[in-house]
Amino acid sequence: MDEQTARDQVTECCRRMHERGLISGGEGNVSVRVGRSRLVVTPSGVNKGFLKPADLVVTDLEGRVVKGRARPSSEVRVHLAAYRVRPEVGAVVHAHPPTAVAFTIAGVSLAQCVVPEAIVTLGEVGTAPYATPSTEALASEVERILVDHDVVLMDRHGSVTLGRDVFEAYDRLEALEHTARITFLARTLGPLKPLPREEVERLRALREAMGGRSSFASCEGCTVCGPAGGGGDEALVSAVVAAVLARLGRG
Repeated sequence: MDEQTARDQVTECCRRMHERGLISGGEGNVSVRVGRSRLVVTPSGVNKGFLKPADLVVTDLEGRVVKGRARPSSEVRVHLAAYRVRPEVGAVVHAHPPTAVAFTIAGVSLAQCVVPEAIVTLGEVGTAPYATPSTEALASEVERILVDHDVVLMDRHGSVTLGRDVFEAYDRLEALEHTARITFLARTLGPLKPLPREEVERLRALREAMGGRSSFASCEGCTVCGPAGGGGDEALVSAVVAAVLARLGRG
């Protein structure tokens, strides 16, 4: 990909994230690989929804600026880690999808075995433990998980999605937040009905046939839905929902 095309695509991705409420203020960052040793990266400290192609910077694979006057994103360490462990990746998108991040704060796992499209598009969603944003400690935790995941949530912070190009990475971000919303709504209505184990296996095989990375294996040992499809997180969520409804006078 040539540099100008990369600039155009990054700014379009940022515009979409901002319009859909996946970032706000100066949040989020995007990078695209140009050639073997250059990245087009969003600048730090500006609202990404209003960027122009000329506002972006070009760095090497060590994060050093080789073109542009702005500083690259403060989360560039996470991007560099992704390219280091996944050389086939062409783009990295970091955002703050509200529902998905809320799941990490509540300590509730996203149920990848509930929505079939999510299994195919996302694979297993890894979660990195909390570390201070923009630090090497956070980048190291994310790097460890990105080895075999295309989508990672950072506890209390945001998401990292990878793709062969920026639009594949962005589509995974949209799918992540959409899955989180569906899962949240389902949990408020009653116990989740997970997909049958054999169907999960078929979907996993389909994802791998399409070239997706995933360590997602099967329902064996999964605690998302609890014993016999109920309990576990469901009990916690049901109690929270009941308490909220009671305070609203609807219990």
